[in-house]
Amino acid sequence: MEPVHSVATAPALLVAVAFALPLMHLKVKTARVFHDASLAAALAALALTLHAYAHVLKRGSPVLYRMGGWPPPLGIVYEVDAFSALLAAYTALIIVSVVIYSRWYLRDDPGVPYYYALLFGLEAGLLGIYYTGDVFNLFVMIEVLGIACYGLVAYYRSSREAVEAAFKYAFFGALAGLVYFLAAVLTYSGFGSLTMGFVAATSRPQFRYPYAEIFAWGNVVGAVVLVLALAHWTFTFKAGVFPNHFWLPDAHPAAPTPISAVLSGLVVNAGAYASMRFLYTVFGVYDPLSIFHELSPYFTTVLSAVGAISAIFASLMMLIQKDAKRLIAYSTIMHLGLIFTGFSLGTELGVRAATYHILTHAAGKALLFMSVGVAIEISGTRRISELKAVGRLSPVVGASIVLSSLSLVGLPPLGGFFSKFSLYQAFIETGRFELVAVLLVSSGIALLGYLKVVQSAVFGVPPAGEEVRRAREGAIWASFLPLLVLLIALNPPLVGELLSRASGSLVHAEGYIIEALRSFMEYLWGTPVGG
Repeated sequence: MEPVHSVATAPALLVAVAFALPLMHLKVKTARVFHDASLAAALAALALTLHAYAHVLKRGSPVLYRMGGWPPPLGIVYEVDAFSALLAAYTALIIVSVVIYSRWYLRDDPGVPYYYALLFGLEAGLLGIYYTGDVFNLFVMIEVLGIACYGLVAYYRSSREAVEAAFKYAFFGALAGLVYFLAAVLTYSGFGSLTMGFVAATSRPQFRYPYAEIFAWGNVVGAVVLVLALAHWTFTFKAGVFPNHFWLPDAHPAAPTPISAVLSGLVVNAGAYASMRFLYTVFGVYDPLSIFHELSPYFTTVLSAVGAISAIFASLMMLIQKDAKRLIAYSTIMHLGLIFTGFSLGTELGVRAATYHILTHAAGKALLFMSVGVAIEISGTRRISELKAVGRLSPVVGASIVLSSLSLVGLPPLGGFFSKFSLYQAFIETGRFELVAVLLVSSGIALLGYLKVVQSAVFGVPPAGEEVRRAREGAIWASFLPLLVLLIALNPPLVGELLSRASGSLVHAEGYIIEALRSFMEYLWGTPVGG
């Protein structure tokens, strides 16, 4: 089994760059150098994640990387399938746009090296979450992600709002991390292993392998109920859905605008991903052959309720917001709620639709935050009624605000329409007509919220003078165009096969399990084991 080194290299590169940038600042004081170096690092990470994704697709099965050469379950491994590889590469792509936009947003800010150090720490945490095949290493990556996020929310440390939001986020984030740590401890006590592939194998009686009895003892079913309950408290916090949404409307507006785009477009996806990985792959709650399949009705009920309440509540909250960034932040809660309703169905179509909506929401939300951020920066205020209509003077900014809003609402022919239509189909297939109502009602209410921002930032009073030049700087164009292309390109003919392979690799966990067991056997016997 040939290791795919790009799987481990991408997070390692980002961590190395994160440490190197502040050290460079001891000698280099020019902000442009850090902007250029950061763009190079972001592009390198994108190339590595794309290489890993291409390899997974070509191979047709997950790839496994042994940390330090130690096999599972003796060591930590990265195990990457089509689902996690897709999300990792997509994350790296959007980060490139954010880095380009940050050149315009921060310009000569003296804190640029520390900003990029935290941003790459955040990206390393996200890639680690997607790539890891170890329950405890997921905890480590969640903490890496969290620490970077707390620092970025408090980037404007002279702002009382930013410090308060970061403290609130960090306090409850630390609590969420502790809760997940308890879940990891219980996983080890119930299964004797923290390797996801081995826990998944133990959860499915059809997989028998030498020394299996070493890795399964105790009241496993009872432990799993508690493990999943604790883990999902953490996952719903990271995703920002009800009842753990309370931190998000404060943290996202207080952060620098490009970080708001990352938090709302990318960071919240980690919670949804982890929940899907645990339910479908690790414990097989929705796998008919899993010993935990009897739990599926309970998780379907709870998670669909969580998602539905989040969607309706957040869409209503959008209507009363006067702060543009808070309005967009509540939109994030709404969309993550819809994603949770999708994968809570327990069907492959539901997973496919949820994955699709993760992609369209990430692009649309990042673009909306950054394009509205131009209006906020030029207007000098976040109040919706006082935003200047930069869309009148910069066609790219105006188009970005309008198209990202329409995609998030779900109007054709943009990507958001197709992902919401996929959710609609998944709800109809399972007879969940109440979720169809949630989808339609929340989208209709949210449209009114988005229109408030569009009216001010595109059709209101235009800026003048020096503000016009700033609204037309090339860095904005370069960062927006890839995301605009994504909103149009995310349609079934272009991404249908990729979505099918991603959802199939998550729902049908046999390949994931076999790859982990094969790695262990090869270590024991010293020779490659055939497929």
